[in-house]
Amino acid sequence: MSIKLRLILSNIAMIIVPLILFFFASLLLLIFFLGDLREMANFLPESHNYHQIVQEDSKLFFKLKEKSVMNPDELMNKEFLQSLDPQLEEIKTDLIIRKDGELYYSSNGVEKVKANDLPNFGNETNLRNLEELGNQTFAIKQHDFFNQDGSKLSLFLLKDASPWNKFMKTFFPILFGLCLLSLIATNGLLSYFVSKSIIKPINRLKTAAQFIKNGNLEYSIRPVRNDELGQLTLSFEEMRIQLNESRLIQKQYEENRKELIAHISHDLKTPITSIKGYIEGIRDGIADTPEKKAHYLKTIYTKSVDMDHLIDELFLFSKLDLGKVPFEFERINLKDYLTDYFEELSFDLRKQNVDVDLQLSPKGNCYVRTDRDKFKRVLSNIVNNSLKYMDKDKKEVKISLLSTDGWVDIVLEDNGPGISKESIPLIFNQFYRAEQSRNKLTGGSGLGLSIARMIVEEHDGTIQVESEWKIGTKITVSLPQDICKEVDAT
Repeated sequence: MSIKLRLILSNIAMIIVPLILFFFASLLLLIFFLGDLREMANFLPESHNYHQIVQEDSKLFFKLKEKSVMNPDELMNKEFLQSLDPQLEEIKTDLIIRKDGELYYSSNGVEKVKANDLPNFGNETNLRNLEELGNQTFAIKQHDFFNQDGSKLSLFLLKDASPWNKFMKTFFPILFGLCLLSLIATNGLLSYFVSKSIIKPINRLKTAAQFIKNGNLEYSIRPVRNDELGQLTLSFEEMRIQLNESRLIQKQYEENRKELIAHISHDLKTPITSIKGYIEGIRDGIADTPEKKAHYLKTIYTKSVDMDHLIDELFLFSKLDLGKVPFEFERINLKDYLTDYFEELSFDLRKQNVDVDLQLSPKGNCYVRTDRDKFKRVLSNIVNNSLKYMDKDKKEVKISLLSTDGWVDIVLEDNGPGISKESIPLIFNQFYRAEQSRNKLTGGSGLGLSIARMIVEEHDGTIQVESEWKIGTKITVSLPQDICKEVDAT
């Protein structure tokens, strides 16, 4: 139940419950002090009497009204009027007849009532009006009519209402106090339970916020109800999870940054140390022959090229990481692109005694959207990484092009030493080398495959690796195909 509906229902209950309690309190007091509710009905207006459809005094009143029209002389006969005393006594009612402002007849219970105390002529009503007559309160029915001689006659049926009046005066403050007390009690109880259902979740949120403030992002909170506070709690929990994930990412980022600085320092310091050593050799005259001096200079040049390559790799990696490398995508025929790359690659690898094999499965033209130069960097980094670890006498590199549903796969395979299962998930991390010794033979920046992964992801593609130890490694680059026709282009 929502908080809004809960508050609406509680406000309605604050009105209805006190009314119900007040009704029952009044009922109990009436029963206690008046003894019989039917007595109470005698003092109520006719329309409010539900205990009898027509009361006896009403029957008598209508009978006398009829007689005032049909036989007024008999009505003015005192013997007839006195004959009504037993009936009046039985129904606890009194009769008064007033003629021209003077009392003509009064029954035994109302001898002290004066003519001036009665309602004026012309105030006839069938309802029981409560009137103060002397020191008593009566419920009065009045009928006014003219006699045959033109005199003004008024017929009054009176019922003593003093107990009711006394009851109202005596116990109205009690009833009012009970109503006020029930209102306060209902308001207090409903406010307590409604506020408890609101404050308790707020306190839980406050506690969770305090934990987060103190740096504890592991404190979990679950919604108890499906209301506004429950939705707020759910959003708070989702925020906590995201903050915790962000903290872990930030922590990993800091560790990677420290590792990056350490690797940069190491990879730059190594060639600089070598350069310094060779320069000192030349300066100190150790390179005392033209051959030695040429060797020293060649080594210095090689180390400088390695440093320049490392700085270029770092610069490209940082720009890719920040998303600041511009890509110039164009629609290219991937078969023609790989064929040109294969020819260029074969020329370079033959010098290193490496066999290169190109297999193009699609029979027709296969088009993708790519940046030519950036994607060439991907292929070169993968191939160079394979060659760097080659340990076979007969070195082999195989490039395949496969077409699948909506994707084009470029598969590069080698017969190198393979990658251990523990290292496979890590090879695309920056500065990671499967050869942890970081010896001179492997060398490299350790950023090649990281850069390849970033470039492939900018192409909305994926890169995956499969490897078997001592057998070889297969890396698959998948790109979304623009179009791939399985028909001969000619």
